[in-house]
Amino acid sequence: MKPAQIGGLVALVGLLAASGTDGAGPIFGVQRLVQNVPAQSTFIVSDFLQFMQTAVTCFNKLRIPEERFPLYLAGVFPNCPETQCFVRCLSANLNLYCDETGSDIDRHYLQYGLGQDYQCFRQKAEQCLASNTVPCNDPCESAYKQELCFLEEYRKYVDGNLNSLIAAVGVEKAGNSVVYYNCV
Repeated sequence: MKPAQIGGLVALVGLLAASGTDGAGPIFGVQRLVQNVPAQSTFIVSDFLQFMQTAVTCFNKLRIPEERFPLYLAGVFPNCPETQCFVRCLSANLNLYCDETGSDIDRHYLQYGLGQDYQCFRQKAEQCLASNTVPCNDPCESAYKQELCFLEEYRKYVDGNLNSLIAAVGVEKAGNSVVYYNCV
């Protein structure tokens, strides 16, 4: 996928997210169940457009080979230095990970939890993080190991939102609305 195509995808996501499907609100609007989650006064959940923009920014900033972008969207993260730094960049810029404190379970739940039971999510994450939070001199490797604990949730989040995007494109085309996209 070329940088122009990646930019086109982000622009399409933005157009559709802003337009909504039936006037009821954005396609990628945050649907949260009320759960007993500790207050996160400084954390704002990113919508899918913000998520994609952050991913593209990290991807370009780190100069990662373009053929990896579809892999990352599919939740395939090879254990290599470039991928480790991408995972760190994405998670840190979404405020899910910090070099000083590590992965934040509550923030991951709010971002990727998708209505799961909070206690089950937390217990699973704590167990995984306990075995993946080993002192390491490489900040990218440390982030990568911890963030793999949330890989299943990441995949579900991206899959669900990309499926919504595909459905929205179909709805827009069927309604004879003009859908702008980059053909480069």
